[in-house]
Order: sequence, then structure tokens, then C-alpha cells
Amino acid sequence: MANPQTYFHVGYARAASTFLQKAVFPALTGLQYIPRNRFRVRESEKKRFKADKILMSREAGQRIFGRSDDVYRIFNSRVIISLRRQDALIASNYRLHVKRGHSTRFENYLDLENDQGIWKKSELEFMRIIRHIEESTGEKPFVFIFEDYKSDPDYYLASLCAALGCGINQDKLSHEAVHKSYNDKQLRLRRQFADRFANNDREQKTPEVNTRSENKAVAWLKRRSLLWASALFMRIVKLAPDSWVSNEPLIEQARLDAVEEHYKDDWQACIDFVEQQNKALGVIRTRI
Repeated sequence: MANPQTYFHVGYARAASTFLQKAVFPALTGLQYIPRNRFRVRESEKKRFKADKILMSREAGQRIFGRSDDVYRIFNSRVIISLRRQDALIASNYRLHVKRGHSTRFENYLDLENDQGIWKKSELEFMRIIRHIEESTGEKPFVFIFEDYKSDPDYYLASLCAALGCGINQDKLSHEAVHKSYNDKQLRLRRQFADRFANNDREQKTPEVNTRSENKAVAWLKRRSLLWASALFMRIVKLAPDSWVSNEPLIEQARLDAVEEHYKDDWQACIDFVEQQNKALGVIRTRI
């Protein structure tokens, strides 16, 4: 078989990557979708290719630059990116950070004033990523915006199918959310607990950062234990009385408004990029 045409979806955490992997990609027809389970970005994965057109997907998070370079170098893939507006994306990632047991305040998670936060301001400059991929691969990435899916799923899916040259089995398509959402009370109590009992002096972006030098089995067990403990804690505190919750908000709306304002030009450039892309693909938005 000749070398197949390959596409590789990369994206940030909390930007609908898991939704695409579990609910949308398996419903596509006319291509082979290789599920993310046990998949690694390496040469040996090519033995799994059984069709003329291949779709792969692995969430890249803040490693999106290196991941896009790797998939082009190894698979010669056309890169697909899923995006979500910066304020919504960082808020969702922060909630996940708190759920994992960290006590960081939002202003120290993304520090717009001094750029000393866990996330750096440049990591949310999406057009910087788009330009990097175009320069490193010689092709523009296909870009899809989660807000488009929420406002007009038919337009979003038509754009995806046009980009990949595939169809979709509507009977297999699911529009159900795949991530469990925790309410404000649960997350605020989780952070209060971390304030009192957890050592967060050296917080990192992800738990994997502190386990890379360990045995893989031990590192995996630590990660799974953290997830199980966090999930159990969140179930328990859901039953806690409201009087236990402090008056401190999880995220002040003014800070999210500041994030939206800071990145508004970059986000508009992304919207314009997607509009031009989809116009070239022959897909027209039907809802305003």
C-alpha cells in the first residue's frame, strides 16, 4: 500500500479534545481513525495503518509546538488544531488544576501583569501556534473552534468533514459531554482543603512533571491514585453544607474579563482564519 494521507489532531486540554476523540472521530466514515488509547507519537505506530486515509489524535496541551513538529516529522501529517476562547480555556484548566488538589489562586495561575504564572501569556497566543505549524510543515493547519460547535454543530461538522474529505455516520455521533463538571462549591471546598492540608509550595502544571524520573509503573500508579482520590473527595464534599464554603470566589469574573480583553485581537484573528479556511472548503455558516 502506498503511503496514506495522514491527519493528526492536536489541541489543548479542555478545548473539546476528548469530546472529539470519543464522540465525533469514531463516527467519521471514509478513513481509519486510530483511537488515542495506548497510542504514542512514534514510528512504530505506522504498522497500525490499514487505509489510504488515517486520522490520529493526541492531546498536546502546552506541548503543542513540539507535538505538531513530531507528528509532521514522523507521519508527515496535516495538523488539525482544536481551540477554545482563551478566557474559557484557562478557566476550565484552572478548575481542573484545583480539582487535582492545588491551592493556586487564579491570578497566580495566569499572571497577566508580570507573567510569572504557571501558564505563560504566550501559551495562549493561538495565532503564534498556527503560524509556527504553517512555517514548519509548509501547510496551514486545519483549525476548529469549540464555540462554533456549541453555536452551530452542523457547520462545525460540515467543516471537519470537508477538511478531511470524509463522511459522518449520524447514528454513531454523540453530542453528550464526556467530562464530568464539578460545581463551584465542590471546587472551592477542594481549594480550601488544599490551603489547609496540602503542600503546594512547588506546584506544577501537571502531575507528570514530578514523576518523569520514576519507574513508569510507579508514576502511573501515582497519577491514578491522585485522580481516584480527587474524584472521591469531590463526591464527598458535594454533600457538605454551604456554610463550610468561604466567601472567596473560585475565579473573579473581572479576571476572566481581563483575559478576554488581553487576547481579543488574537482570538479575532483565529475566527478570521477559520472563516477563510471554511470558505475555501466550500462550507458556509448557516446560523448567525
